[in-house]
Amino acid sequence: MSFQIAIARILCSVVMRNRKPILVTGGTGFIGAPVSRALERLGYAVHEGPRRDLLNAKERATLIEEAGAESMIHLAWETEHGKFWTSSLNAVWEEASIDLFRRFYQAGGRRVVGTGSCAEYDWTTGASVFNETDPLLPHTAYGAAKARTAQALDRLSEQYGGTAVWARLFFMFGPGEPRSRLLPLMIQAARSGIPVDCGPSDTVRDFWHVDRLAQGLALLAISDLEGPVNLGAGSPIRFDELAAMIEEEFDAPGTVRCDRRSLGKGEPRSLVAGTQRSSLLGLPKGDFRADLLAYCRIFDAT
Repeated sequence: MSFQIAIARILCSVVMRNRKPILVTGGTGFIGAPVSRALERLGYAVHEGPRRDLLNAKERATLIEEAGAESMIHLAWETEHGKFWTSSLNAVWEEASIDLFRRFYQAGGRRVVGTGSCAEYDWTTGASVFNETDPLLPHTAYGAAKARTAQALDRLSEQYGGTAVWARLFFMFGPGEPRSRLLPLMIQAARSGIPVDCGPSDTVRDFWHVDRLAQGLALLAISDLEGPVNLGAGSPIRFDELAAMIEEEFDAPGTVRCDRRSLGKGEPRSLVAGTQRSSLLGLPKGDFRADLLAYCRIFDAT
């Protein structure tokens, strides 16, 4: 080993030891676990905050004190599939999250990455692609609570002289997601031969592998971007295209049946992320088809 390489490794080691950990709430969940791995690959230590602690004010304070972090990625929220849209716990998590942000800044925290949703946008405009400057008009309790939490975070960061970025997440998939979500239902139908009924074939959504989204959140934590930032691939995928890919992979034509269900009340035909701001992170979108098929092939092990 050359002298220069040895010195470089020593300096790198010193820098990493001097870095304060990044607090990740919900750090063991579907999104949180890959976020923690992404931060570690970037050379950051991670302090994971158990979700069960965060609805208790004393435990929120203890968590912040134990972490000793200057940056936080806040993921924990009510996420039970099919229920979170209307759950009364959205208001509880809103209150707890705002208090968490306040305590974090008061304890010397400098940067918060909050996580919101494409459900914050006004879905009645007829838009197919949603940008951060587009109007907000949430149609669900979940979207409304997220939007109010984002506004509170913005005020708190200004009040305490910190920085904040609000990541609006679109649709993610990958290992660890609940089996009741759309892609797992489609994959299970194609694998088993037992058909599943889905929504209109021309429904368009923006699907992104959770590992790529996690990398985006990690990069936001160490970037200087502020304000809202969409996190999605920015690539429109129709339901019938999605069904065809999955059926072809398992040689199971006709098992994913589109046009058998209608969209929910107020649900838009198209939801795709505008990615102008997130492109500043230099994050590759990836190949959706390749990511989907790789997921299909390891599905049983997830």
